[in-house]
Amino acid sequence: MLRKRKIFYGWWIVLASASLNFLAGGTFLYGFTVFFNPIKDTFHWSSAITSVAFVFQRLEMGVFGPLAGFLVDRVGPRKLMLFGWVVIGLAFLCMSRINSLWAFYGSFVLIATGFSFGSFVVPNTAVALWFTRKRSRALTLIYLGFGASGAIVPLISFSVGQIGWRETLALLAVILGVLGVLLSMVMRNKPGQYGLLPDGDTVPVSEAPDLPSTRGTVVEGSALSSAGFTAREAIKTKAFWLLAFAFLFQHTGTSAVMVHIVPFLESVKLPTTLAATAVTGMTLSSLIGRLGFGFLGDFANKRRLIAIALTLQGVGLLLFSFIDADKSWLIIPFLLTYAPGYGGPIPLRPALQADYFGTRSFGTIMGLMASVSMLGGLFSPVVAGWVFDVTGTYRLAWQIFSLITFPAVALMLLAKPPQAKQAA
Repeated sequence: MLRKRKIFYGWWIVLASASLNFLAGGTFLYGFTVFFNPIKDTFHWSSAITSVAFVFQRLEMGVFGPLAGFLVDRVGPRKLMLFGWVVIGLAFLCMSRINSLWAFYGSFVLIATGFSFGSFVVPNTAVALWFTRKRSRALTLIYLGFGASGAIVPLISFSVGQIGWRETLALLAVILGVLGVLLSMVMRNKPGQYGLLPDGDTVPVSEAPDLPSTRGTVVEGSALSSAGFTAREAIKTKAFWLLAFAFLFQHTGTSAVMVHIVPFLESVKLPTTLAATAVTGMTLSSLIGRLGFGFLGDFANKRRLIAIALTLQGVGLLLFSFIDADKSWLIIPFLLTYAPGYGGPIPLRPALQADYFGTRSFGTIMGLMASVSMLGGLFSPVVAGWVFDVTGTYRLAWQIFSLITFPAVALMLLAKPPQAKQAA
């Protein structure tokens, strides 16, 4: 029997992952919307042309996501994340020195490469390996970093206003490079390599009752251990493709909102400070979904919880389309529907994947699923920018993306558990 430790090391991995997500979300995932108009105005580019950078970003992450998943399953998370955060720091520095459109695009590709290895798939995989019974709760906690990261956005907006967008990017390059490397050092591979058991257990928990036979059906909500599907087996299942396409439809709207929320609110004559604060409100309100749905995921049907969240997201996008200077109060119902709906599936998605396919090839499967689902957000920022360039308003774009979100609900409800596989 292992001697019980006061604090299970897996929780330090959770804390480091949440901190890295805080940095990633505040500076890039949500924070870059603040840089959109200043960079566009500096070089006199159109909204659509500027938005193409986000196509390269998502395409790069779609390509490197499966590679990161494949590598983390084999070499562990620490080396990959150290590499990723060094690249992120250098990429932000490169972005601060751009003088052409192609340099802007190239910097975005480099940033996306860094985040593919330093965030998202890699820490998710590490946490999924260190927790079994408490997996949904652990994943929920690491995604609180993204939920709280909106607090950085007003600070970035203030910095851009005070010292300029180039200087702000250079400052972020130093902060991200240093903190990213330090936090990445906390990461570890499978707990068994260090004489520990998942969840901080001191005696092995028999998994026999929870693991169905290879001819049985996965019980929703049960957590498979290192047994489960290989990546090749997973992509042959209907569940894999239903889940991937459900998240493809979801990401169509969320991707465009992340890029254009500040430009949209500025276009309807709301102050930049209010627009940046709305980003903070969106991320903080998403904590309702991340916490509520995430913690319920260990006790309720994850698939149905995600379907409810996606419905809220679609309603929120529709409300978003009607915001203008005279209806600025609509920001509140938008935040209370879209944000929890967007946030809810975030911790549930990797937990549901582990329930369905196990953790045998968790990183690879997650990367492959992400490469499919990212297609939904690949061109939607460009479409939103093009709609604005042509019509002078984003309203039609948000209404189209709202309608596109609802098929995700049906696909999620149809995504029943696959036939179980066990490692030989």
